[in-house]
Amino acid sequence: MDQRMPNENTNNPFDKAASVPVDYAGSQAVYSTWVAKYEEDMADMGYNGPRQIVALMHQVLGGVNPSSVRVLDVPAGTGMVGSELQKLGYTNADGLDANPDMLKVAENKHVYQRLIEAKLGTGQLPVAPNTYDAVLLVGAFTQNGTHLPCECLDDLVQITKPEGHIIVGTGSETLQSDVGAALVAKLQDLQERALLSMTDRTTRSGYFRDWEGTFFVCSVTS
Repeated sequence: MDQRMPNENTNNPFDKAASVPVDYAGSQAVYSTWVAKYEEDMADMGYNGPRQIVALMHQVLGGVNPSSVRVLDVPAGTGMVGSELQKLGYTNADGLDANPDMLKVAENKHVYQRLIEAKLGTGQLPVAPNTYDAVLLVGAFTQNGTHLPCECLDDLVQITKPEGHIIVGTGSETLQSDVGAALVAKLQDLQERALLSMTDRTTRSGYFRDWEGTFFVCSVTS
């Protein structure tokens, strides 16, 4: 696996939170102190993942009335995906994140029906089974593995309606790491257990920095 990572002494907050070795608490602390400039800095680094994943979902869903689609954005962060959803008329969206400081920013945007503060991967998700038509994860899996464990996909399958979609977007640098390998293995495991089927794997240029984005489109089968 390609283990290229920035120097641990980097001053870049994204690299501190998502790339260099750090524990979960350390990563969340970076986001809490970075929250005021998060979207500005991510835009400066060319982050187009939220726009790309929402456009892909819109394409996958075809001619469905956007306001009828129940969507979960995870991790919601400051609501960048929520803003893109609203632009296309997806007004029935919820956001889930473990960081209360990020969620405060998202709340002020009024782009979600419900905000859920929870940590995925614990098996105790405060959402009823078969709730969502689509679950979107972009920037959820990072090189240092501190954001979400790949095992969280087991929980997300349970809260997605049968024939609903789970779409995962990740950058090329992450996909080439051990975390990327674990993500692909988990998706394969869910397929082998007949819980979902991968209907598409597609790439987009201009995902973030000079990274290409890879998007896994999956349909929940049970």
